[in-house]
Amino acid sequence: MSSRELRELTISALVLALAFGIALSGGMYALAEPLRLAGISLMALVGVSTGFVLHELGHRYSARRLGCIAEYAMWPRGLLMALVVSLFGFVFAAPGAVVIREREDASRKVLTKEIGGVIALSGPVLNIALATVFLLLNSTHPLLLFWLAARINAWLAVFNLIPFGPLDGAKVFAWNRPAWLAALVVAIVLFAAQYWMM
Repeated sequence: MSSRELRELTISALVLALAFGIALSGGMYALAEPLRLAGISLMALVGVSTGFVLHELGHRYSARRLGCIAEYAMWPRGLLMALVVSLFGFVFAAPGAVVIREREDASRKVLTKEIGGVIALSGPVLNIALATVFLLLNSTHPLLLFWLAARINAWLAVFNLIPFGPLDGAKVFAWNRPAWLAALVVAIVLFAAQYWMM
């Protein structure tokens, strides 16, 4: 991984952790309690570090394994949008993405609809797996840290599986609708399960 990619992933993760910290602490009212906000943001960093970073690295790894060039690129306006929207109590973020392209020396087309769908699905599948792990940890060792990490990972899976625009869901839906629906249903169940475990 290049130093630029590492720097941009780190900045993105820190900003997203703050955005989730603000949203989970009550939106703009969280600013009145900076110590509580700092604590929630630090706990959110665990969920973001695992969820967002591994989500993007999942895309990157899958794309490279399947013969493409892939690297993470931060989108500063998307990070700013995440912070602004978090003041209203929820997170809608487009912090950046793994930019994927075919190798110039490729002898055949690699980035087909199927390959694109598999690469797109790899990120949400990692979030689903992480949400499951954190929910299991929370069921045996109830901690706000585990609950927040499960919530963040489940939300990232649900959000990214929306089948519109540049989101992963659009590529997965175009490739394999049953796979998209199965992943979305599991992600929604995991997101809902957090409320049963509060």
